[in-house]
Amino acid sequence: MKFQGIRVAIVPPRALGDATLYLRLAWLFHREGAVVDFFSDTLYSARAFFDWLQIEPLATGGLPALAARHDLVVSHFNHLPAETTAREHCLALRNIAFVTAKKLPPSLALQGREVMVGERCFRGASTALCLDTKAGLNMVQWIDRYAQAVFGIAPDACASMLTAVEAAAPASGRVVIFPTTPHASKNYSMGGFRRLAQRLARRGWRVEFVCLPREEAQIQARFPAFPVYSFADTKGLISHLLGAACVISNDSGGGHLASLLGLRTFTITRRHERFVWRPGFNGQNRVLTPLLRIKWFGDYIWRPFVPVWRIVEALGVYAPAGEAVAQGEAR
Repeated sequence: MKFQGIRVAIVPPRALGDATLYLRLAWLFHREGAVVDFFSDTLYSARAFFDWLQIEPLATGGLPALAARHDLVVSHFNHLPAETTAREHCLALRNIAFVTAKKLPPSLALQGREVMVGERCFRGASTALCLDTKAGLNMVQWIDRYAQAVFGIAPDACASMLTAVEAAAPASGRVVIFPTTPHASKNYSMGGFRRLAQRLARRGWRVEFVCLPREEAQIQARFPAFPVYSFADTKGLISHLLGAACVISNDSGGGHLASLLGLRTFTITRRHERFVWRPGFNGQNRVLTPLLRIKWFGDYIWRPFVPVWRIVEALGVYAPAGEAVAQGEAR
């Protein structure tokens, strides 16, 4: 194992979807024998689900302290201090690799910088993880490429990282919908989600909605016929998702988390089917994009043209005594 006994710190972005993707990088180092610490407030409550990893609150270590305690630190660049002197001190530390999804700020002059782990030099460790948005790879695949190209860690099949518990069999017929993201322009319409939920319910599926606590009253008012749940932390969310038949979402952290848990996902996006941020932790992740987009006064009309009927068709009729029976449906 190339990193046997090496202490590695991973410091992901705060957003849930990003944090799940950096878990993949932590897993790859773990497989190579590294002792990995993961600093994330978002995932700290869910640490019991990942017993191969030490998850700590972000506040337990600034970058200089982490660099002193670890052989290697891989951090999202946004964790650099804002104050100039402190930032320059962090940038001078040679065992910290700074990464981001698509582009490091040119002013930092970090792209392609090497990192030192003891006497070993790993070139190109500070970089954007996605090097070509048109390549058709998802972010899980880009993280695999980063680990292999920079650190020589071969990717593996996306085996479950959820080692502390066994996921329940999806026998409940539950379909979980995440109807919102922080970016309204990415969200499918509430009316469209309501009609989709009604069609699935008529086919025997138990449809429910999940949102942020501050959104719960609003979402319940939008979907009065369906249960609406919110959770104070990621532990509660994971516990609720385990055993669901599938998750339907916009381009959001809920889809990435569900994919990581091994669940079937349907992601609705205004982008193309092979967009970089699609869920990619398992082979049951499907993307739905509009069949048509109409430009209207500088904006695009796309929501009415998303073929959500394909979700209904793919799931079929839920049979309580067994598996869902796939059944075609007219558009």
